[in-house]
Amino acid sequence: MTLFGALSSGVSGLSAQSSAIGAISDNITNLSTIGYKSTQVDFQTLVTKQTSATFFSAGGVQSRPRQDTGTQGLLASSTSATDIALAGSGFFVVNEAAQATISDEYLFTRAGSFFQDNEGFLRNTAGYFLQAWPTDPSGVVVPANTTLTISNQNVISRDFLESVNLSRVGGTAKATNNISIGANLPSNDAAGTSRRTDVQFFDTLGNATFLSVDAVKADADNNWDVVVNPPSGTSVLTLEDATSPTPLVYDSIGQLEFISRPAAGATVVIDGISYVNSTTVAESATVQRWVTTGNTTITDDVKDLVDAVIVQDSDFEAAGGRIVVKTDEPGTILFKGKGVDEIIVNPAKLLDANGVGATKQTEQFTVKQQAAKFADETQFSFPTIPDAGDTITINGILYSFVDGAAGAGTTQVRRNTGGETTATVLAALEAQIIANDPEFTAAKVRTRASNLTIAGGAFVNDTLVLSSKSDGTSFTVEFTGSLVAGGDNLENVKKVPVDLASGVTVNTDYAVVFNADGIPSAFNVNTMEIIGYTNGANDMSGSAPGVDKITLNLGTVKEANGLTQFGGSFTPVFISQNGSQFGTFAGVSITEEGLITALFDNGETRPVFQIPVATFVNVNELGSRSGNVWNATQQSGDPTLRIAASGAAGTISQTTLEQSTVDIGQEFTKMIVVQRAFSAASKIITTADEMLEELLRTKR
Repeated sequence: MTLFGALSSGVSGLSAQSSAIGAISDNITNLSTIGYKSTQVDFQTLVTKQTSATFFSAGGVQSRPRQDTGTQGLLASSTSATDIALAGSGFFVVNEAAQATISDEYLFTRAGSFFQDNEGFLRNTAGYFLQAWPTDPSGVVVPANTTLTISNQNVISRDFLESVNLSRVGGTAKATNNISIGANLPSNDAAGTSRRTDVQFFDTLGNATFLSVDAVKADADNNWDVVVNPPSGTSVLTLEDATSPTPLVYDSIGQLEFISRPAAGATVVIDGISYVNSTTVAESATVQRWVTTGNTTITDDVKDLVDAVIVQDSDFEAAGGRIVVKTDEPGTILFKGKGVDEIIVNPAKLLDANGVGATKQTEQFTVKQQAAKFADETQFSFPTIPDAGDTITINGILYSFVDGAAGAGTTQVRRNTGGETTATVLAALEAQIIANDPEFTAAKVRTRASNLTIAGGAFVNDTLVLSSKSDGTSFTVEFTGSLVAGGDNLENVKKVPVDLASGVTVNTDYAVVFNADGIPSAFNVNTMEIIGYTNGANDMSGSAPGVDKITLNLGTVKEANGLTQFGGSFTPVFISQNGSQFGTFAGVSITEEGLITALFDNGETRPVFQIPVATFVNVNELGSRSGNVWNATQQSGDPTLRIAASGAAGTISQTTLEQSTVDIGQEFTKMIVVQRAFSAASKIITTADEMLEELLRTKR
């Protein structure tokens, strides 16, 4: 009967409006809930199939609540650096456990009110932990499971995601990999004038270290040399140019820093010769005495060792300057590779009376050989006396080797009559060069022994040493006769045979070359390699991951943005470097793309996490859970993880929170409508009840 249908319809109305008032009450009570999405109740008719065109059977109404999950809430500013909000589509990924297991479910939320708990994890007020991809120091995403090598950024798994924990960030220090210097080098400085710039930099452990960069005016106008000695507590500093892929060595300097006096029997090996502090050791070609008995200071010991090396090894002649006592630190020996050969030093057995190292350096190190184009001197070694008729043309002047007496006023060199040796023939050649060529004074040409020729246990001068010309221009050395027969009878620089048939062009390229307008035209120094730290820091050699050589930025060619050469005084303009000492964690910065960067009190930053954004095909079909989170359903589709601000994902805003989407004015209006509708539905029931009562009276 339709009266009973009317009663049922009224009851459905009461039920539907009760559902609506329930949603309204939830909306109003969640007015201040961060990231809350308001629920809207829609109604649909329940229609009873009509059996007659003249008779109506009531159906009723049914409520269909739905949450507007995809609606953007207003963004409000916050004071917490870990509060984040999404502007646009997507959800943060969270987990109910700090250390997710297989049984812990990954959920999704817009509630970005995260804070650091007592264990350092970021969790929101509902207790859910923020999930993110870990990154390496360069910001590249890496797997959370370190046994994996490939990161899959679309799989929601503990192998790739982990709870963000800021307490594990720790502190950081950054090694210097760039030093920039700007200064004016006076154009009127005399040759040999040195201008020093002191620089602080940081090793890989964050220790502050100092070095001095000396710009030295060359003989040639508009040319400057750059000299950098190894910092204290290191073994070797090498300057290199920008040649790719293998840089050329501009200069290489090693050092031994004595901190105590060596004991009797202490030994240091320098280029294969052991120098022993002993009065009784049997000497040989590879073992030499270095006696410090009677000395009272480290300075005396150092001087004796340098003198012993110069006497016993011809490669370390005094004029060559390859081994010297450091001028401002008389307890330190400097080794300079120059253009002769590399130098290998092993101080492992250089011990003091207590059995510990007498020098800061305790491990073997190698000083690299200077590239020929940067060497001030070019050397030619003669294994035998040149034949009669052999010639050498130096700087356009031909010198010929003859038997018998050399003609007066000529460039002839006597070679064999009268018991000449290689040493006497080269001495005669040296004298002829000085006499006939004003470009070569006694300071510009000399002879020395090279270990190639040993007569009666003594070294014989068998090498001609030519310095670069004072004006910086090049000159050519050409050979004829037996000197070039076979292509390798003569050696250019020790142990480096070359084909001399076409001649050798001699020129020295200096570190900085200026134009006549005081602007640099060339830089031949680009990087510094520093090795052999005695404090445990990594070598700055580019061989270890993240440890680069130091770029020495002296300016740009044809620009006055670094070193210049104008008149006036030496004027330092700026010194800058990019390293830092140890710093502790001070906070985080979060970009629009969701990259979490740790901030440290030394000014350094380091990326630590990348926050993913999960997007769905149908967000309004997500399953709602307590704590303002949702779970994926069959109707919503599977989540897609994205980088924020890419594709369908919205951007992330730091120190911002997304407000509830509830409009209180609208909710109160709906409440009035629902209240009236509920009253009307109740009237249907009472009216149908009265009609049934009248129907029952007809029986009486």
